[in-house]
Amino acid sequence: MVRLCGVVLLTFFMLTCGVRAQDQALVFGILNQQSPQLTAERWNPIFAYLGGVTGYRFQLRMGPNVQATNAMMAKGEFDLVFTNHNFRPEYDGTYKVLARWGNAPIFGVIAVLQGSRLARLKDLSGQRIAYPSQNAFVAYAVPKAALRGAGIGDKEVLAGNQEGALAQLASGQVEAAAVNSRFLTQYAARTGLRYREIYTSAPYPDLAVLAHPRLTPEQLDRIQAALVGMSTDPKAVPLLEANQFPGFFPATEKDYDSVRRAYRALGN
Repeated sequence: MVRLCGVVLLTFFMLTCGVRAQDQALVFGILNQQSPQLTAERWNPIFAYLGGVTGYRFQLRMGPNVQATNAMMAKGEFDLVFTNHNFRPEYDGTYKVLARWGNAPIFGVIAVLQGSRLARLKDLSGQRIAYPSQNAFVAYAVPKAALRGAGIGDKEVLAGNQEGALAQLASGQVEAAAVNSRFLTQYAARTGLRYREIYTSAPYPDLAVLAHPRLTPEQLDRIQAALVGMSTDPKAVPLLEANQFPGFFPATEKDYDSVRRAYRALGN
């Protein structure tokens, strides 16, 4: 009888653990492009939709700054992550591409206010330029390479994220800001910022949704199908439009080879 009770208790324990493991939220890391509050406002409705479609729960997580979020990614704290910093040599190889944000490329842009006297790249010599961080790709590594290639030295101002870089430009704290083209367009539409682009880079694929190898094939299939299906789901389209999301599209590791090459060539 005691042995039977032990078997029953062990079986109950195993079943309980299985339920808890299945119910455990998948941690979804987001690159710091905006404040945590704005990030949550945009992404939590998306997570709620994905949860309804896949049956999984998703939990937003990000560090207080880009460096902290990258460190969390390096330690494997995210089940999924929205970023392109994983393609840096020191992070590349663990997380795998699941989907791509948008179906259009992004560009590195250096922007000035509409009424600025600065008109050409060489005019930026000695000027204050706001960057999100030294970890950014099209918003730091790419424009910095263009400036160095042209022999132009600037006064670097690190704003913490792209929102901060453009806010400093709008308030006149800096003469220019380096950001990605998609974020610049969305910020201007939301705030009314009037700007001019005095540098635009070659095209690169937009940020990716990546998955940690601990996720099962079933989880990967469900999540990828839900992400890609948002653009054609009548329930999801209003969410995408309200949060300025272009939708998600199928993508592969090979799609990001240009990003890897650029990171290696730039030494960033």
